[in-house]
Amino acid sequence: MKIIEVDKDKCIGCNSCVRVCPIPTANVVVKNKSGEFVIDIDEQNCIRCGQCVLECSHGARFFNDDTERFFEDLKRGEKIILFAPPAIKVAFDGMWRHVLQWFRNNNIESIYDISFGADICTWAYLKYLEKNKNAKIISQPCPAIVNYALKHNHKILKNLAPIHSPMLCLAVFVRKYLHKNYKIAALSPCIAKKDEFIQTGNLIEYNVTFEGAKKYFKDNNISLPNVKKYSEFEFDCHQGMLGSIYSRPSGLKENILRNAPNLRVVNFEGTARVYEQLDEYTQEDYNNLPDVFDVLNCEFGCNSGPAIAQNYKSFRMNNIMFDVDDYVSKQREENIAIFEQFDKTLNLDDFTRKYEPIINTKKNVGSMEIEKAFEKLRKKTDKEKTFDCHACGLESCRDMAVAIARGVNVPENCHQFMLSKVNEERNTIIKSNNMVQNIIEELKKISLELNKNIEAVKSDTEIINDLSRKGFNDMNDVNKHMLELVELGKNMQQKVNQISHDAKKYTSVTVDVEEISTNINLLSFNASIEAARAGESGKGFAVIANNIRDLSQESKKSVNNANEHNKNIHKAIKEVTDIISEYNKRIENLITVVDSTRKDVSDTSENTALIRQSMNDVQSLSDEVLGLIEKTSNVF
Repeated sequence: MKIIEVDKDKCIGCNSCVRVCPIPTANVVVKNKSGEFVIDIDEQNCIRCGQCVLECSHGARFFNDDTERFFEDLKRGEKIILFAPPAIKVAFDGMWRHVLQWFRNNNIESIYDISFGADICTWAYLKYLEKNKNAKIISQPCPAIVNYALKHNHKILKNLAPIHSPMLCLAVFVRKYLHKNYKIAALSPCIAKKDEFIQTGNLIEYNVTFEGAKKYFKDNNISLPNVKKYSEFEFDCHQGMLGSIYSRPSGLKENILRNAPNLRVVNFEGTARVYEQLDEYTQEDYNNLPDVFDVLNCEFGCNSGPAIAQNYKSFRMNNIMFDVDDYVSKQREENIAIFEQFDKTLNLDDFTRKYEPIINTKKNVGSMEIEKAFEKLRKKTDKEKTFDCHACGLESCRDMAVAIARGVNVPENCHQFMLSKVNEERNTIIKSNNMVQNIIEELKKISLELNKNIEAVKSDTEIINDLSRKGFNDMNDVNKHMLELVELGKNMQQKVNQISHDAKKYTSVTVDVEEISTNINLLSFNASIEAARAGESGKGFAVIANNIRDLSQESKKSVNNANEHNKNIHKAIKEVTDIISEYNKRIENLITVVDSTRKDVSDTSENTALIRQSMNDVQSLSDEVLGLIEKTSNVF
């Protein structure tokens, strides 16, 4: 679990966290899911000072502590010892005793005052200086300071006091001198304390921050007694004396000077300058260094730690600590007595620690790589390379170049780079605008020409529409005449059919006449025979018979002629019938063609109307385009 984390969805890449961070390389520019640049944390370089958590107004940075695990173990019946630091008086102003009493009522095995551990710490510092004449040491109660020495400036380690912090001094005392081996939880205003606990073998197992504890009280609806109500709470074992003021700036300094006023002690607090002073310390002439350099990460000491969860101003915090100072200062004899007791009962070696530098595996960058980074930043001149606007959150353009060379930052995070890019894009836009303007002018010309063409098409369409209407009317007349011809053809067919019928009757008559003629001829032949038999008396009859036979022959001849004419009539009727049939077929085909032509003319008329409507739509669209072009032209 990371001690400090980033919610990349909330981070907006404003660089506020970078600006307050004393370690430029502890922040890495990355892209979130949306492809936006955000600021992540490089665990290897982060010293857990917590300033980024305090500074982030977007809630993108948060810390993890052991509060949840502590309360879960407490509920399971784990035997846990609780340490309370001097800063509890600020964190729970006026009701800190009620808070500790609540813990005591909820299965805490015992509660100890870290101020007592601070008294041991002061004693250990004095003993170390007494044994190591001319030693120059840097105080180490602050774990962020220790992290800085371990990770970023190993030169500090040779001067870093080999004395445990007040918390660890108390932990050693409880375990080694009181022989209590229960788990230990420390209430704390500090995020970095977790690192200290790990580095010292987990003598203390839980870093329960004030912010975490307050959140637990709120989430579980735990109400504490009124501030003015008396609390019966008292610490187990010893209560701290002068160590009670350790949590304020120069707390260690004042403790040392009140016991050894001849020592030279200088104090410095706050991320804005303390790390710069530490770097300067390693380069300073040894004789110019103070005996003790009392340093704290937080500007107002532990009372303003990043997990204090209290918004008091400095005057209120100082006033609280003045009251504490007034109380313990009156216990002068007790202060002297406690140090005398330490001399008799404590072993200095039990309260010392060693430091193992943490080797940074991040690549170092040379001048060539830095120069390439400047090229990426588009910085060529000395002026551009030393612009130092701090918009990226770093101290200088060179720091930014180093960060880019190390791969923890990007050119887009540089204000000057973005200005250069914006200017470049602006020039590109200007060129594009000019091109667009020219295109707009061409579009205007094309649009006007298009309007003219549209008008011409509309005019031609009207002419076609008129011709289509006239053609449609003419086709209606033709169709009317075709129908009349069809009717006439039907009448002709009826007449021919009638003639054919009459011709058939005529044929029947000629057959009858031919039969009568044959019979007459036979009778005349018989009459001739009888006349010959009659002799002279029958000659007259014979003449009549011959005349009858001649008449019969003429009738037969007429019948033959009639049959011949009848054949011709039937042939002619058939030919006329075939002609009429072909005439009807052609008239029907003609009517079909006329109907198709009428439909085509009708469709043409409809299509013409559609074309006219389309032309109107195109005209309207063209007018809109022209209007937009005019508006665009006005913008440019």
